[in-house]
Amino acid sequence: MRLLAVLLTLLLPLIALPAAAQSLPDIPTLAVPPGTASGRLAAGGRDFYYVRAAALQALAVTVTSPGNEAIFQIYDPNTLVGRGGDGGIVITGNPLPDAGPRTDAAAWLGVVPMGGLYLIVVASRGGATSYTLTISLQ
Repeated sequence: MRLLAVLLTLLLPLIALPAAAQSLPDIPTLAVPPGTASGRLAAGGRDFYYVRAAALQALAVTVTSPGNEAIFQIYDPNTLVGRGGDGGIVITGNPLPDAGPRTDAAAWLGVVPMGGLYLIVVASRGGATSYTLTISLQ
C-alpha cells in the first residue's frame, strides 16, 4: 500500500500535464545522400533534423530561403532536446564552432569531432519563410 502511495505521488504530476507539454517533435534523421529537406517555417519557428556522421568526417550544410530568412545551428551528438517549464523546446548541448545560435549560419563546412547523430536546427530570422536544407558528408 505504501509503495502504491509513493508511485501515485510520483506519477500524478505527469498525468496532470497537458499532452502537448509531454510530447517532443519527431526529429527525422536525414539520409545522406540525398541529404536534402524542404520546409516552411512560421515567424520565429524552428525545424529539427538529425544527420549521422562518423568521427572526423567532413560535413557541409547549407540552407537557402527567400530573402535569406532561414538560418541553422548544428549541435554535437551529446545534445538533448526537451521541454522547458513553459512547454517550449529546450536544446541542451554544444553547438559546433561557427554554427551556434548567435552566428546566423546559412552555410557551414567542417570536420565533425566525433561520430553520432548531429542535431541541425533550421530557424527563421524573423518572418515566415520556406527553405531548402542541403547536407553532404565526405
